[in-house]
Amino acid sequence: MADEKIMEVAVEKAPAKRGRKPKKAQVTTVTVKLVKSLAGCIQNQKDCAAALGLKKVGDVKVHPDNAATQGKIRKIAHLVEVVK
Repeated sequence: MADEKIMEVAVEKAPAKRGRKPKKAQVTTVTVKLVKSLAGCIQNQKDCAAALGLKKVGDVKVHPDNAATQGKIRKIAHLVEVVK
């Protein structure tokens, strides 16, 4: 009985296809520009700006559009300008 289950599992697995490369998903990007000063902001907002690579007013960086980046942008939405 145990042999039958092992045989079933082995039959259900599909063989790996060789020679075929997976298609790459297009990475969407977000351009973030710091438009207001970080002076007077709380520390976690300064940290989010630093994580995005924004140090001075006018700095512009391009980041992948993913959940982590969107969360950082949301924290400092009042300080930045975002272009997709």
